[in-house]
Amino acid sequence: MRARARRFWLIVISGVILVGAVGLTLTALSSQVQLFYTPADLVARGGAETGEHARIGGLVQMGSVQTLENGELRFVVEDAGGEIAVAYDGFVPDLFREGQGVVANGVFTDAYTFDANELLAKHDENYIPREIEDTLREQGVYRGDEAGS
Repeated sequence: MRARARRFWLIVISGVILVGAVGLTLTALSSQVQLFYTPADLVARGGAETGEHARIGGLVQMGSVQTLENGELRFVVEDAGGEIAVAYDGFVPDLFREGQGVVANGVFTDAYTFDANELLAKHDENYIPREIEDTLREQGVYRGDEAGS
């Protein structure tokens, strides 16, 4: 009976340790999860919670880009299903412009207003960074739009 009791307690203690380890792992992972939303996703769920960290993506709405006196950039991200107002204070990528795709990382200040701390402009497979394009032009080998042909 003594060996049986020892085995029982070994299994119980191992189970408790395993449950604790799984619980700690899930807690750590849940704090690292960052959801991605499109404007249509937010409309479907009735907006975001204030303070919710997320990534948003869509197109920069035509005519919505404003640069304030303090350097803050404000614009609207849209898709066919909705709009999200975005405020951003930081480095603006060269490819950022109206009508282009954008992904922003940050926090919601209310249901449909987003305070971005990172801004990523999307581009197609033919993109050439401005510095490389300038160098190619200086060397006389830049082919421009015919490069994709």
